[in-house]
This record gives sequence, structure tokens and C-alpha cells, in this order.
Amino acid sequence: MNTALTRSVEADALQEDLPLHQYLTFRLSRVQAKLNAQGARVLMDAAGLTLAQWRVVALVGAAGKTRLSDLARITALDKGLLSRNVKTLAKQGLITSTPDSFDHRVQHLTLSEQGREIFDRALPVTRRRQDHLRAGLTPEEIDAFRKVLDKLEFAAEKTDFME
Repeated sequence: MNTALTRSVEADALQEDLPLHQYLTFRLSRVQAKLNAQGARVLMDAAGLTLAQWRVVALVGAAGKTRLSDLARITALDKGLLSRNVKTLAKQGLITSTPDSFDHRVQHLTLSEQGREIFDRALPVTRRRQDHLRAGLTPEEIDAFRKVLDKLEFAAEKTDFME
């Protein structure tokens, strides 16, 4: 991290009465909204998919075969929203959903040939976007950012600070 940025972060950490727009949650939300808007435009142009649909196609495509419950755990998306996206993608012929032979509540998901074509077409575009997003960051900053995100995610799962 550069020295000026380090001093800025340290100053913010010491400040007790941060303005609301400087709260970590506010900043993360704002960045997420911008990233989602950018991603939505890129994916609609490249694949004709929404961001949520792409996440399903990408995860199923990367896994080869997966279950809806695994997608819900990995994505942390609302199960209802995820289920609706899977149904939409199945109706569009991009995903094949097969019931488990032992437990019919379990659905095994795979990409259809058309889904695989979309996955193969969109994946390089999403990789270029990732390269663009990382371009201004050093490997050390990326590593530090991932560690910070891990810690924030862990802290977000805790509620004992309210006691």
C-alpha cells in the first residue's frame, strides 16, 4: 500500500465519528453497485444474460455438474432467486436439471450444448473484465484485499457484538 493511502486508512481507523458515506458497509455497497452495473452491461452484451443468470451458468459450467444446494452455498444468493434463475435458464435451454435417483428433492444441474456455447463465449469477456479491475492493483494489494474481505465476511457472520 502506498504511504499516502496507508496514512489515510490509519486516520480513518482512528476517527470515531466517520461520516456515513465513509462507513465500510456504505463504501462496499457503493462499489458493489457499480461493479454489478458494469457486470450486467458486459454480460448482457456478451451473452444476453443477467448477472445472476451468468453466475449460475458460470458455476455450473466450471463444475461440469452440480446441485442447486451447492450453488446456494457457494453464491450466498437467496435460494428462491437462485431457483427462479435456474428454472429460467432451463426453460431457455441453457441448463439441464435432472432429479437425483435417490432423493428427488435434489436436482443435478449441467449446461446444455447451448449453455456451454454461451459459457465459452462469455468467459473470456469476464476474464478481461477481471484483468481490467486488477490492473491498477499490485499482487500485494490483491492479496491484502482478499484477506480483508475474508475477515469482513467472517465478522459479518457474527452477531455477538450486539450483546
